Amino acid sequence: MAVSDTVVSNLTLLYVAVIVCIKAYAFACGRTFTGAFVLAASTAAVALILLATLTWDVSRKATYAFAAADHPPPPPHAHDACKGGICWHGVAVRSPASQVWGLLL
Repeated sequence: MAVSDTVVSNLTLLYVAVIVCIKAYAFACGRTFTGAFVLAASTAAVALILLATLTWDVSRKATYAFAAADHPPPPPHAHDACKGGICWHGVAVRSPASQVWGLLL
């Protein structure tokens, strides 16, 4: 799962945690923040966190795509088999059911 997916799935928890941190900071400093400030600051903080995780995920995927472009595609599987118009390529060849089927033929 991507980092941004984790952040989105825990958005409410993250939002409440930021509000608690703002309130704890205000208490430690002996200050009082208005509700509008807490709402604006926590929304901005969560938006920045979400934007940062989205940027991180996109940059990772772009790095992976450019790195994969430098390498040639893998050779075709030697065990690909076509029987009766059904071709088994890649994952299906390695599955236990296809191995049993291959032994029976």
